[in-house]
Amino acid sequence: MEIKDTIVVAKDFTPTPGARYDSDGTKFSGETFLKSVLEPKFTKAVENNYLLKIVLDGVMGYPSSFVSGSFGKLSLEKTADKVLKHIVFESDDNPMRKEKIIFEIRHPKKK
Repeated sequence: MEIKDTIVVAKDFTPTPGARYDSDGTKFSGETFLKSVLEPKFTKAVENNYLLKIVLDGVMGYPSSFVSGSFGKLSLEKTADKVLKHIVFESDDNPMRKEKIIFEIRHPKKK
């Protein structure tokens, strides 16, 4: 499958990801990322059968609540197999970021 779209989290969303929900008092929550950036591009990738690349570099870090509230929630809604079939991650700064997010997709927390 070919990569036809890219999300650069630091540029397309924020270099400072926050907590899980908007109601947690953070401007850049996992919930906001999921609804405004990730889900629309993921849906398009599924509908048109291509890969969505997500560049994880350039951020201060990824709080576990952000990862759970975005990638974990997407996995709960769409299934881990479908998410991992249509998303590829890139991180030159910290390869463990990819592993952390892929683990959350495979084992999402139900919150």
